[in-house]
Amino acid sequence: MLEEFWQQHQRAEKPLRHWINIVEAAHWCKWHDIKRTFNTADLVHKGNNKYVIFNISGNKYRLVTAVNYIGQLVVIEIVLTHEDYSKESWINKL
Repeated sequence: MLEEFWQQHQRAEKPLRHWINIVEAAHWCKWHDIKRTFNTADLVHKGNNKYVIFNISGNKYRLVTAVNYIGQLVVIEIVLTHEDYSKESWINKL
């Protein structure tokens, strides 16, 4: 999904690869661990689900993810430009 996104938004590739490297090295046990690593991350609740929103490249892009702390997995739900994120139609896709 990320590769498809950066093929359409070439300036996103380098910051997304940087994000991948950080996430792959991380060991997060709770939300506060993520917040220490990415202080601009946000936690969004939708129903019984929680999503972590990462700001990428100075807030030019947004990654909507689901984090499984026990399994140490970060699942990318949606990657968006800031403009598309601001429209809020993405939330209905979750």
